[in-house]
Amino acid sequence: MIWLSILVSSLFFTATFIMFQSKKKLLNKRIWRQVQVDNLVKVKQHKAGPLEMLGESSLLVEFTFNEISYCCQTAFRPDLYASFKAQQATFILIDPENPKQCYYNACQQTRYVKLWVSLSLCLCACLILIAVFKHT
Repeated sequence: MIWLSILVSSLFFTATFIMFQSKKKLLNKRIWRQVQVDNLVKVKQHKAGPLEMLGESSLLVEFTFNEISYCCQTAFRPDLYASFKAQQATFILIDPENPKQCYYNACQQTRYVKLWVSLSLCLCACLILIAVFKHT
């Protein structure tokens, strides 16, 4: 029972920390830099790539930042894909300190954090109920 309560509390604090970091990234949107997309390829992967995008279509985006060419994989966005295929100027937001990190990926990585927080709170409530009924 103790190990389960430790697991639940660590899940809760980890999820809360990730939620705090995601809100911080969203609030600090002004630090992200806009770059023009040089090339764009639609890919479908099942075994490799960022964990948050496995099993769904993604885009391989090539761009230039500070005269250096970079590439990042991001979740499929129809508006971005259609804009590039129509040969319009297409832009993405990147982290200037880590140019391989796209803004949209940073948002995708924390997509399930609210689920983690609610799950850990439900598990905590179950543990409390079990402890109460066990002592009565």
